[in-house]
Amino acid sequence: MSAMSIEFPEVSLSDIERQAEKLIEAYEDSAGKRVRAPIPVESIAEHHLGYQIDITDEGLFADPNYLGGIVFDEQVIRVNASVEAHEGRYNFTIAHEIGHHVLHREHYLAHRDTDDPGIMCREVNAKPLVERQADQFASALLMPADLVRKAIESLPEVAMGKISVKALRVLASQVNKAGQFSNVSNTAMCNRLIALGYARGMDYQTGKSIDFLRSSDARGYSAIDRWLYKKLKSVLKFFR
Repeated sequence: MSAMSIEFPEVSLSDIERQAEKLIEAYEDSAGKRVRAPIPVESIAEHHLGYQIDITDEGLFADPNYLGGIVFDEQVIRVNASVEAHEGRYNFTIAHEIGHHVLHREHYLAHRDTDDPGIMCREVNAKPLVERQADQFASALLMPADLVRKAIESLPEVAMGKISVKALRVLASQVNKAGQFSNVSNTAMCNRLIALGYARGMDYQTGKSIDFLRSSDARGYSAIDRWLYKKLKSVLKFFR
């Protein structure tokens, strides 16, 4: 039985938010100081939860589709080396794995087979319930609702509600800067703003635009990003 074959219980968004808040409070107590953005997810993982962070491109992680994984028995969080240079994706991956620790560790250890390898992985494309929950936790941990609200309130003029994708990305950039969310990508903040109700009638964003990929090195992006990049390059050849 793998982690994906275990039936995990539903967890409400409000409960995920509360558990992320409780983790930050517990870290504050152990560190003896107040936490502000950027939320130090590496320190939370290593110094508070006792995990070693292993950046690797070996074994399972030779495949860029596997962004990260957590091995409960070994107290190790593994991060694909391809995301190390991309701060937003790197920190979100660590926060996602912390989400598995908080939300799923006890249930997983209680229901796994004895021959289970003991790793839960974050994949680019796979979004079963357990992965969506870990993503929601990562968002709440990296971008606490109260800090996002304070950042928005500090802005002189804010376009919110039913806005365009372009306006959403501008707002996300403003919030990242005002709230000092320096370890969070624009896309992650866009999705957090949607989840918190600051942008209505909007689909969740999936990543970088074609215009950004045109001027970027394809190394380190997800399999989908690289596929789009290669396709774009082949199309542009016909216009040279």
